[in-house]
Order: sequence, then C-alpha cells, then structure tokens
Amino acid sequence: MKFTDLPALSLFPGRLTVWRCAPRMRETTWVADPRRASHVQEAHITHALEMAAGGSLLPSWLGSVFGLPAQLNAHAFTTALRQWTDRHEILRSHLTFSPGTKSGGHLQRRTLPPGAVSIHPSAAGDFTDGRQLARYLEELFNGEISPLGWPAYMCVTIDRPEATTVCLAADHVLMDGYSILATAHEIQTLYAAALAARGGKPAPPLLPPTASYVDFAEAERTEADALTVDHESIVSWRHFLAEADGRLPEFPVPVGDVSGNAAAQPSRYVQLLDASAAQAFAQHCREPGGNILSGLLACLAKVGYEISGSGEFRTMVPFHKRTGPWRSSIGWYVGMGPVAFPFSKTDSFPEAVCRAVSSVDQAKELARVPIPRVAELLGQPLRDPFMVSYMDLRRTPGARSWKAWQVITLRSRSTDPDEVCLWVVRTYDGLVVNYRHPATGLAAVAVPDYVARARHVLACVANTGCWPAIVEPAGEYCA
Repeated sequence: MKFTDLPALSLFPGRLTVWRCAPRMRETTWVADPRRASHVQEAHITHALEMAAGGSLLPSWLGSVFGLPAQLNAHAFTTALRQWTDRHEILRSHLTFSPGTKSGGHLQRRTLPPGAVSIHPSAAGDFTDGRQLARYLEELFNGEISPLGWPAYMCVTIDRPEATTVCLAADHVLMDGYSILATAHEIQTLYAAALAARGGKPAPPLLPPTASYVDFAEAERTEADALTVDHESIVSWRHFLAEADGRLPEFPVPVGDVSGNAAAQPSRYVQLLDASAAQAFAQHCREPGGNILSGLLACLAKVGYEISGSGEFRTMVPFHKRTGPWRSSIGWYVGMGPVAFPFSKTDSFPEAVCRAVSSVDQAKELARVPIPRVAELLGQPLRDPFMVSYMDLRRTPGARSWKAWQVITLRSRSTDPDEVCLWVVRTYDGLVVNYRHPATGLAAVAVPDYVARARHVLACVANTGCWPAIVEPAGEYCA
C-alpha cells in the first residue's frame, strides 16, 4: 500500500461518477442532538471558521483509493454506500455554531437517523489522461469537502470495462487515518453483499456491529472537562513545555519558512524495511523490552544526535483511543502525546530503546487528554511542528487484500510553514514512511537526508542488532 497526495498520483482514466448524499426529506429529517463535539472536533471547526473568515480556508481531508473488480454495478454500489452511511453515525451528524452566536458561541449537533440519507450518482464525464483526472479530483475534494458543511465526505468512482477505481475522501473532522484505511474493506464487503443479493446468491459475511463516535465524543468530553490545572497529566504537560520555553518539539535542525508566504509542502514515500527485515528489527526491539515504535524513536534519536548534536530527542506522537466497541468505528480517535528522552554518543541500541519505552509509556498516558483541552487549561495555544506517527496495520480489516485492491491512502496538501510529519506504518510488505516538510531549500535537503539516515540505521539494527559505525544515507529514496 502506498501513501501519497493526489498531485503525485496518475489514475487509470475512465468514466467518472460523483456519488452525492442528501437527506431524504430536507431539513425536517435532521434531529437536534445534545451530544457535544469532541475537543479535537471543536478546535478543528473553530480554526476552519477563522480561516474562512479571512478568506483562506485550506483543505483538511484524508482519502483512500482502491479497486473493485469488473465494471461497476451502480445499484449494488448505491446500496453499499447507503449501508455504510447508516453504519457510522458520524457520517450522518453535523456540527454548526448555534444561530445568532458569534465566536463565543457553542457548537450544536444535528443528526440524521439511519435510513434518512439518499445516494445520488452524478456523471462527471470521461477522462483519458490520468494526471488530468487527479488534478480534477483534487479540485473537487478541495472545493466540496469542508468541516463546515455536510456531507464532509465524498465518493467518486472511475469506471472501466475491466475494473472500477473508488476514490473516497473525508474531512479530518470525521475520520482519522485508521478510519480511512478501514473504509476500503467495509465498502468492498458491503458491495460484495449487495452484488450477491442482486444475483440471488448467498450473502458473504456481514460486518460486525460498531459503536458511534458521537457517543465517544460525548464521553471523552465529559471526562476531559472534569480535569483541572492540578491534575497530574496537566502538571506533566506543563513541565514538558517548560523544558523548551513553552514550545512543543521542532525538527532537529531549522527548516521552517520565515517568508510569510509558505508554499504547498512536498510529500514523499520511502520503504524503510522489507517484511523480513521488519520482523528482525521488531525482534531486536523486543529483547530490551521495547517494540517497533520505541525502536524507531531510538533510531531517530540517534540520527537527530548525529545531525544536530542534541543530547535529547523530542517529538510528538499520536496514539489511538479505540477500545472495545469503538475498534471498528469511524471517527477521530487520536490523542497526541509528548515524547522526550536523553541520548548520548555512548548509548547502545538497547539502552536507547529502554529510554524510549519509558517516555512512550508516559506519552501514551498524557495523550488521553485531548490537546485542545490541555491548551485550554494551560492558557496557551499548542501546535506540534514535529510529529512521528507509527501504526502497525497488519491486523486492520482487509490488510491482506490491500495489494490486490491496489489501496492507496491520500492526504490533502498542506502549506504549513514549519511542520514536519513522518507517518511510519507496518504492513505485510514491511515498514514504510510517508513524510512531508516545509517548501524550503533547507527542508528539501535536511528532511530527506534525515529519513535516508534513519533508513540506514534501521537496516543496520535489523541486520545486526547494533548501530552502524557511521550514520550516513544508504542508497536512494523514492519520490
């Protein structure tokens, strides 16, 4: 599976159809819903409103591309999309500021009941050029997917006689990365069941029941709102910030854009380890009591020390909050935790892993508190310019079929002036990273070099269990 953005993608051309959602009975179908927005949803919508007021609302969607066998059966696909929308309440829920309020108002939720959403296909024409098609889709998603409107998601199909490509995108206010990855499996399953029903064949296994993110948001909000500035988690956050003059971690060397006119961030994809090397690396991480995440952070700390001389590694790491009935639910189940641990020239790989384990354990606990609530209690804005994400996706529903389905995940482009993000994932094919960085000359050299060095360190540890003698790039990386 590959991670990229639409401008870097050349799609197979064909007949494009946009599948639009609408309430069956206009506004009378919407029901006032007392369940509140999660803190991350509220912060995301508030920021979008501020950007829109200034005339610069930027896209914030996540997407997935995958294939369906043969030419599309429109009736079966309509059924699949309708059942998918009924399955996940968050897709039928909308947050807006209460009428008559200004910036100090509160968000009000309205929700459609199951069965209240209709799906309408709308032909958009034939495309013969894959690059032109990708540009069209990016403009379509950028123009129509927003946290301020409903639906904040869109599905497009590209139909050919031999196969169909599905492109689905949703604003971050509705989905996290795991949600997008699970979508391919769910729509594949629902579509296969709809096809079987139309053909009078036995239905394949159905999807298990799932809980609603709307319920999760309300429960998380209640818990977070009960915290005070004296809570141990907030005290730990305050100490972490005080160690860096109130700032969250930045990339080890300066790479930001100081011009005030930041351009779209470049994004790249690199395979770090193949499947066998990833297995060997995982074993070397387990020996001192760690896992791939702590081992990865140890390697990044080694590289950070080599390029900056810093005796401490600092970054932000996202952790999922999916438990029990919410494991297969669509939503924004992510909390951010701060990681910091010392690193010295004499540290061995096992020693660095042990230091990382301790910091990750604390960060995971701190990530239970939504970062907008932390900012509120500390009385200061918090933004994370350097993030390292890790997900083991091998147990994600459908993961073994991703290669056959040609699954690709997408992110809308970012123009952030100083943010560096690394998304590292493990699949059955090994360990890969997708990263993006500011559109500066410094970042164009420093960040790819950082990733290449990390790749070299990971490979040496996987092979020997020890650091390389010299940390330097090994081989080429893919654009």
